[in-house]
Amino acid sequence: MEMSSLQIDAWASGASVEREKLFERQLIGEIVRRMLLQGRRCEVLRAEFDASGHDVLLESDGVSRHVQLKAMRDDGRRMYVNIHTALARKPSGCVIWMKVDPASLTTSGFLWFGGRPGEPLPSLGDKVVKHTKANAAGLKTERPGLREVRRSRFETLRDIDKLIERLFGTSVERDVLRLKVHLRQQPLAPADGPAWTAHLQAGRFEAFPEKLDEDGQITLAHLVDGYALMGLSGPAEANTVVTPVQAALDTAAAILPSNLWAAMFMEHRRLRFEGRGPSGEEIKRLKQMEVGLRRALLA
Repeated sequence: MEMSSLQIDAWASGASVEREKLFERQLIGEIVRRMLLQGRRCEVLRAEFDASGHDVLLESDGVSRHVQLKAMRDDGRRMYVNIHTALARKPSGCVIWMKVDPASLTTSGFLWFGGRPGEPLPSLGDKVVKHTKANAAGLKTERPGLREVRRSRFETLRDIDKLIERLFGTSVERDVLRLKVHLRQQPLAPADGPAWTAHLQAGRFEAFPEKLDEDGQITLAHLVDGYALMGLSGPAEANTVVTPVQAALDTAAAILPSNLWAAMFMEHRRLRFEGRGPSGEEIKRLKQMEVGLRRALLA
């Protein structure tokens, strides 16, 4: 049947703007929907200028992601995309390359190029993009603000949940970022104290000591304000954190590092208030918390 004058080919070049807006809105809508179902929020800001290097800014759980969006048919053979160098100057820039079913115009998969939350974009390489059309002298001049990045450097993601994890991190990664913010807000450790305290306060967790004596463990515990970290009013609510942590230690269940650190803080504060040293069982518990915290932060 012959097309009417009102019908268009959805994949024609003249429909590129409509396609881009459709794919962007579908993606953002699905991200927001999935995160709301998880009890999480995602704020969305759109870039006004192409020179900014990103199309949207997504923010959630204290993580801000400057995102450049790309799209292609899922049966397409394109082997590279052009990425703006301005994106590499953003704190957590990334590229989402959407694979789209050509018949339904719905997303069928994702390709991902980016670092962990809080990390910059991986190197774009040195393949400078050239204009597709030659100038008056017959030369295709370079576009210095763009780099050609091959498809082989992208990670294939199976679904939207995996994409959200790449954007904003696992629960542990998000918790570690929250810890870093909290540590920066605490009073600086004494200059004459152990050198590792300043490194930990700066978020350099690779400096976490392999062995700590009792005094070192107390110093470690008090680098945080466990009550503020957990949003508690004070010692009366400490068991809401300490009891679940102790139960999880008994079952070898996963524990977020902030919960472990806060529980250590609260237990050492309790012992201080009681005016005594830890019993044998308490020493064992505190050591478990310390070892678990070190393992979680260095994972």
